[in-house]
Amino acid sequence: MDFKADLTNCDREPIHIPGKIQPHGMLLALDKKSLVVTHVSSNAADYFNVDPSAILDKPFLDFTKNAGINTENNNLSGFINNRSINPETENSLIITTNDGRNFYMVVNASNQSVIIELEPVRESLKETKEHIMESLLTKILGARSLDETLQWSALQVKEIIGYDRVMIYRFAEDGHGEVVAEAVNEGFESFMGLHYPASDIPKQARELYKRNLVRIIADVDASDAMIEANNEATKNIPLNLTDSVLRAVSPIHIQYLKNMGVKASFSVSLISDGELWGLIACHNYAPNIIDYKKRNSCKVIGQLLSTSLVYRENEEDKEQKNQFRDHMLDMVKLVRSAWDIPAALMDDNNNLLSMTEASGAALLYEEKVYTIGETPSEEEILSIAKWLHHHTKNQVYQTNNLGKEFVDADAFKSNASGLMSCALSRELNEYIFWFKKEMPQTVKWAGNPQKPVEVDEQGLLSLSPRNSFDVWTEEVEGVSEPWNSNEIGVAMKFREELVHIINERANQIRKLNEKLKQAYDELDTFSFTISHDLKTPLSSIKNYTELLLEDDDYNSATARPMLEKIVKGADKMNLLIKEVLSYSRIGRQNVNPEFINAAELLEEIKGELEIAYKHATPRINIHSTADFYADKIMMYQVFSNLIGNAVKYSSQAADPVVDIKAVSSGNEITYSIADNGIGIDMKNGDQIFDLFKRMNNAGKFEGTGVGLAIVKRILEKHNARIWYESEPGNGTVFYLRIKTEQDVK
Repeated sequence: MDFKADLTNCDREPIHIPGKIQPHGMLLALDKKSLVVTHVSSNAADYFNVDPSAILDKPFLDFTKNAGINTENNNLSGFINNRSINPETENSLIITTNDGRNFYMVVNASNQSVIIELEPVRESLKETKEHIMESLLTKILGARSLDETLQWSALQVKEIIGYDRVMIYRFAEDGHGEVVAEAVNEGFESFMGLHYPASDIPKQARELYKRNLVRIIADVDASDAMIEANNEATKNIPLNLTDSVLRAVSPIHIQYLKNMGVKASFSVSLISDGELWGLIACHNYAPNIIDYKKRNSCKVIGQLLSTSLVYRENEEDKEQKNQFRDHMLDMVKLVRSAWDIPAALMDDNNNLLSMTEASGAALLYEEKVYTIGETPSEEEILSIAKWLHHHTKNQVYQTNNLGKEFVDADAFKSNASGLMSCALSRELNEYIFWFKKEMPQTVKWAGNPQKPVEVDEQGLLSLSPRNSFDVWTEEVEGVSEPWNSNEIGVAMKFREELVHIINERANQIRKLNEKLKQAYDELDTFSFTISHDLKTPLSSIKNYTELLLEDDDYNSATARPMLEKIVKGADKMNLLIKEVLSYSRIGRQNVNPEFINAAELLEEIKGELEIAYKHATPRINIHSTADFYADKIMMYQVFSNLIGNAVKYSSQAADPVVDIKAVSSGNEITYSIADNGIGIDMKNGDQIFDLFKRMNNAGKFEGTGVGLAIVKRILEKHNARIWYESEPGNGTVFYLRIKTEQDVK
């Protein structure tokens, strides 16, 4: 059979218009203007010995007369008119019949009707409402914790109504509830800590709980009293019983209670900031009608407890909010005063973790990943950023179950089941991430939380009340503590501040770059001018000296060595001028990227060096290469300088060798050029790339101190990177990281 699933019958059930009431009272509906009876419950005769048909279409005062209610003493007409006009006034009073019986009369307005409910006064309340409020306030204000307040409230309600079980039931964000306090008679199983699925209380029922703060089901086995209307037109419009205290109960819920073995039920709504925080849920295992005044006393407890909830949660919320805000403001000050933004955010004392309850944090900034605390790996963090870029456009995103939305996150759920992200720049893939660890937990449900599905006579699938309430255990994984509003709020504010600082810093850098460019241009011009102007007199010195060497008068044993030193010095000066000119030209030259066959380039350089060092040529091993796009002339100069240095400074080793390798990773290639030469002291750091800088142990080798400066400048123009590893006497390895694309300045 092709079944059509209909699993929303609970949420769609029209529980506010059941067309009947519970039988522990009777109901009348009056036309608002004329106060003529338009509806009456079928059990009217049970209370006033008046047939319903004799009540319909008659003025309300006729009913009171026939029912033996003294209208003069009770001033009923004035009370009803006042309630219909002003629904905020007191909605009940006690009326007395001529035979001495007392009834609660509850009046509510509904559309064009005034609904009157009459319920016998069954017992007198020993304590006044004021006394209860005073006692409650003392206990609530004196409670040391919210748990203590809840537990005491459960005990107080149980004392008033005498039910077998009183629970305080708190709703979670997903709608399911947990029993967080309980007062229960001896001999009954405790429900403390049990969870109930959200489907146990449908959406429309929750809305009514927000409006009707107390609700009673006096006897689940009692037969409801039908509501009769005065004419066919009225019958076709269901009477809205939203505010009725006697409103009949959904048959689904009645069956639910029967399945639990509960015969009577009572609840008090707990409201916090306008939302349903939870319920005081009461069960009795025998029918039990709670007097209306007692129900109102429990309503007072609920209102006081609701006020206490708001107060306590606001106090805790305010304290945490202030703490997070103070840490955030300290972070903003720190970042403003520090040039290195990542270092400031990862400070040991005050860092990204200080402003939330996160267990780890990460910063993606300028193509680097910085982490603090317990986080996924760098590769995993980058995968999160990639997923976020394609799946959300929100500047701030948060979840406490990342694996549910991002399948790959299951691999690192132990460190990052919870994620809160702030996009600093989606275009540049720059984010701040906060992580919360997985909080595996065992949840005890009052029965299987999945409602059973039954097939009705039409072959439709529908939800039915649960039959089993045996404890059903669920292991919850991949979920963290949720992000609260304070954490989300402070993250949003910090993002605004940080983006502003980054933009300010970018403007500062732009201005500095303009000044630096101007300085570079002036330096290039100066270098070019000086070098060019020196070449002519230097050439003259060399030429005249060579002429003197050809003259026999200057060919003595004393004069000749001195003249040869002059020629050698002039050659060295020419080389220096040539390299300085080359260095200055780089600043003015444009980069012209083209495809470079790396193997051909390196073989050409190797051949030239083998000729230049034919008497002491080290073995040059090209192990692997990787092609890329760059300015071919400039990159020839880079590799020629680096390999030439490796050959030169290892030439005096016992077995000189130079090894060249390439490793590709994504859109980057890393070349390494290793030698077994004299090495470099790492204390020199990046000074070796400074102009005219030569190391102390390089005195025996020819050089100008310009080559590595040229290499560095060329690589900067290609947005490439160079670094080295070395130890004096044990050789040097230079590394070049080049992008495969045409990413150049």
